[in-house]
Amino acid sequence: MYMQLSTGAVQALKSLDRIPDSGSEMPRSMADELLTRGLAYESRTGGVINMTAAGRQWLSWRAA
Repeated sequence: MYMQLSTGAVQALKSLDRIPDSGSEMPRSMADELLTRGLAYESRTGGVINMTAAGRQWLSWRAA
């Protein structure tokens, strides 16, 4: 099943792939979009956003 993401959320997901442990800043609305779809998760300490395996799979599927 294909999930449609906003352009900003796609860019945010790609940045999580390039910068481990979300060293990049992203708008909260984009983070929320990824979090609610299960493509990212937020750490309990510090509010760091990381990509889930589903997020990595979504990027791989989109690139194919």
